[in-house]
Amino acid sequence: MTRTREWLLFNAVEAWLHHYSSPPSETVEQYKKLRDEFHDTYIKTLDVKDAEPDPSPPPRTTRKRTTNANKATKTV
Repeated sequence: MTRTREWLLFNAVEAWLHHYSSPPSETVEQYKKLRDEFHDTYIKTLDVKDAEPDPSPPPRTTRKRTTNANKATKTV
């Protein structure tokens, strides 16, 4: 899945809040406001579908088995 720039920014702010939100401070409040802004922006990008779809996997190739009956044998 290709991640959009908006998702990456939103995720980074969420991670910061998860790890550094205790004890509450002025910075935490600023990050919460930033999280809300990025969340709204990220949700808007979901409606637009700007992200490229995942490329399909390459086709699987199979090998044919060869048996000794198909090979020419050399007798001594």
